[in-house]
Amino acid sequence: MKKIFLTSYLLLACFAFCAGQTVDANDADDREIRENPVIEENGEEEAYSFAMPSYIKLNRNHVIMNGANWKQLHKAMANVNKHPVSIVHIGDSHLQADIATGVVRKNIQMEHGNAGRGLITPLKMSGTNQPLDYTFASTMSWNAAKLMKWPWNNTMGFTGTSISPTQRQSHLTLSTGKDEDYNPFSAVTLFHKGKLNVTRVENQDGIPLMFTASPSQDYTHIQLTEAVDNVKIFFDSAGDLTLFGASLSGNRPGIFYHTIGNNGATYGTYNRIGNVGKGIAPLNPDLVIISLGTNEAFGRRNVPEFISAMDRLVKSIQSANPNTQIMLVTPMECQKSVYSTVNKRVKRKKRKSRTVKQKVRSYAVNANILPIRNAIMQYGRDNNIAVYDWYEVAGGAGASSLWLKDKMFGSDRVHHTHKGYNIQGELLYKALSEALNNN
Repeated sequence: MKKIFLTSYLLLACFAFCAGQTVDANDADDREIRENPVIEENGEEEAYSFAMPSYIKLNRNHVIMNGANWKQLHKAMANVNKHPVSIVHIGDSHLQADIATGVVRKNIQMEHGNAGRGLITPLKMSGTNQPLDYTFASTMSWNAAKLMKWPWNNTMGFTGTSISPTQRQSHLTLSTGKDEDYNPFSAVTLFHKGKLNVTRVENQDGIPLMFTASPSQDYTHIQLTEAVDNVKIFFDSAGDLTLFGASLSGNRPGIFYHTIGNNGATYGTYNRIGNVGKGIAPLNPDLVIISLGTNEAFGRRNVPEFISAMDRLVKSIQSANPNTQIMLVTPMECQKSVYSTVNKRVKRKKRKSRTVKQKVRSYAVNANILPIRNAIMQYGRDNNIAVYDWYEVAGGAGASSLWLKDKMFGSDRVHHTHKGYNIQGELLYKALSEALNNN
């Protein structure tokens, strides 16, 4: 057992060093829950099924503008009934399951129109959890890589996922749900590196669909002649093809709310990709929201390195998307594992009992969260970048215990339950809607 723990710790320490982050032994056990979370259900899955807790600071539920000039974004919103407005939200495991962000997407599209499902990624094909409202699948053989399993055996894409076909001729099935979130699409943009030649597109019944395919350097745009909710795309490829995701569009005005979420992600791991700003450029983002910082708090605190990594990702996005506004989101208080050693009396057959030392696991507030939150707040003020202070809105210091008591935090003390994510999504939607509509 000691050997297994030591090996895990060394691997974590090596990875953290490569990401510009140091770690201590107490954080090693928390890595598994951050990279492979289980989102717990609690019977209160919809935001309307419960009252807002009193410790939620509704008076703080606003975007802090910090002098950011959103004039162009407000102009785009004024014309959203004519031209789509694109929002890209980048984050970690709090986004990967797309529960809170799914609430934001649903509400903001109900208010301003649904331009399409937007970005979907091959998370399940990469061996991790995937949102439930779309399918990204294939019966063919693929090599896969994901953000936190470094070094990567494929070129890593801006989505934090990468799949590469093992055969020159292959296919993909992409679909959206048919329930109340029905999302028909008439255009598909495949994001990839390497040559891809689309040869055929079928609907779910195997009937060929009329299409045109327009290749570009970083993507291939497929235009259909009818709206569908399921397509099977056949293509030929060269040996260097890697696919990163797809965007599904209805070719209609409204809001795109694209989500990029990867379990365990940090500013540093996104920076390792090297092309996030350029990668998201074809999504034509009017606003990029970045929700990171939780995972950085599970290492030895190094605020200057955190600020440097944050600045690098922000600059990458701004450089490739000069007309894009950015909004940063602070992490709320969470808890971490703490170990203590206790003496335990052990009884033995036919021998005297003896005292042994035993490690006992408990939890405590992660003291690194607050300095991370403060650094994001200061960076926003210094660089005229808008900030949504989720730390304060969620209840500030002491919030993690209150959320845990109300079953809004899961047993891992890091991730919310469905109830918690639904309430987070409702709050973020209200603050974001206010900021977008405030001319």
